[in-house]
Amino acid sequence: MSNRPVQGQSQTVPMTLRIQPISNNPRRYSWQITYGAGPKRLVRNYELVAKDQGANHFVIDEKDGTLIDAWWVGDRLYSQFRVQNRLLNAQYERQSNRLHYELVTYQSVSSAPAKDCQQEVSFESYQLQVVQSAELFPAKE
Repeated sequence: MSNRPVQGQSQTVPMTLRIQPISNNPRRYSWQITYGAGPKRLVRNYELVAKDQGANHFVIDEKDGTLIDAWWVGDRLYSQFRVQNRLLNAQYERQSNRLHYELVTYQSVSSAPAKDCQQEVSFESYQLQVVQSAELFPAKE
């Protein structure tokens, strides 16, 4: 995975994503992301749950009470969520035998209106913080 912050140095971190059905239930999948390698690796165990297959609506269950809504449109799984004052946008795109992953993180910027602003609608701007991306290939086990 390539981790490219707007400020600071980019770095590359090994990443794997394992998606496997949970028993014979076609609506639940294990969704395990591993960052790094060796003893310092970080393993995140989630579940991908089909909520409404007709609408291609899924939920990524982080197993700690956090549920992230996601939608499958075309060949992409989209999700967007906020953690404190950061907005995160994730996309997983199927491209033949690989999966392209991208997570873009934005930081909230002060939303005080300009003195001469005529806008009556609530508005908030976000500053780009970091872009993470990876090309994931099927594991050879």
